[in-house]
Amino acid sequence: MAKKDGKKSQKRIDKNIIRLLLGLSFLLLIIISFILFLSWPLLTGTTVELATRPVDPFDILRGQYMTIGYEISTIPGSFNQGDIVYVSLEPDNEGIWRLTDASTQKPDKGVFIKGTMDGNNRVRYGIEQFFFERNADVPTRDITVEVKIDSQGNARIVQLLQNREPVEIEYEAKSLTS
Repeated sequence: MAKKDGKKSQKRIDKNIIRLLLGLSFLLLIIISFILFLSWPLLTGTTVELATRPVDPFDILRGQYMTIGYEISTIPGSFNQGDIVYVSLEPDNEGIWRLTDASTQKPDKGVFIKGTMDGNNRVRYGIEQFFFERNADVPTRDITVEVKIDSQGNARIVQLLQNREPVEIEYEAKSLTS
């Protein structure tokens, strides 16, 4: 009788282990899908360089960051707040990608970036902030941003550029009082 109770107990433990492993596998799958979703434009996207108008604020809760206003954030046409807008882009003779058309219809071909109308014909693309460590000395003049855009128009910042070269972020020496 003791052997039967031992076998039942072992089967129960085995079932619990299987349930635990299935639950952990499911959670891991969710985490991997979020990472893949956010990284997909970086892995498969077209690299473009966008002209900017940066501002350098500091938020005590989020740290130091640069709010980036893009030349393509102001678009012609009449759109409603909350509209999904597809902005077609083409490079100029300097290699800076500029707006050629804006529509609520996804283009069939070419490079385009997807954004949401924020009112006053301003578009937000989800790449308007660039975070860096505290005490960083980041230049804010003559900045362009290298962005990767996937085939659906989703964009991610790759790096900041100044005069077509990657920005070197310098950090002030930290002391106990800083």
